[in-house]
Amino acid sequence: MEKKTVLVVDNGETIRETLVKILEREGYSVLTAEDGQTALEVLRENRVNVILSDVCMPRMDGNKLLRMAKSIHPDVEVVLMTGHGKTEMGLEALRAGAFDFIQKPFTKLALNKTIKQALEKQAMAAELRFLKERVRELLGEIMDLVGEPAVQRMGYSRTLRADSTH
Repeated sequence: MEKKTVLVVDNGETIRETLVKILEREGYSVLTAEDGQTALEVLRENRVNVILSDVCMPRMDGNKLLRMAKSIHPDVEVVLMTGHGKTEMGLEALRAGAFDFIQKPFTKLALNKTIKQALEKQAMAAELRFLKERVRELLGEIMDLVGEPAVQRMGYSRTLRADSTH
């Protein structure tokens, strides 16, 4: 099983070092960045599964990092963390595609649970993409064997065409 990679983004060096220790003990490969701009550079050069980012940072905040990271790698899961959290800020992050929004300070248990759940979601999404592609392939084979009119009578051609745009 491949080691999963977490990118820790925080302008606080002590916080980054602490998070690295916690996550490495859990068996993750950990990369770090001190701000959102640097995190994007790391993301472009490495396969990252989860980004764990502070919201308030210089050069680029966590919310902008979230949007930019999703445009580079749509399948990356992003967990935002903040010490001055407001409910509105968390809701905005979730609407923008964050996996979760957690308040500092948090426990190791809460952090590990959140990262694990983000990775499970990512794995399920990858499996779903694989299964959809396999269904498309099988429907194509059926169409070749029985002909398109027969497949249309069975009601599957709409599904094939509608899903093929995704």
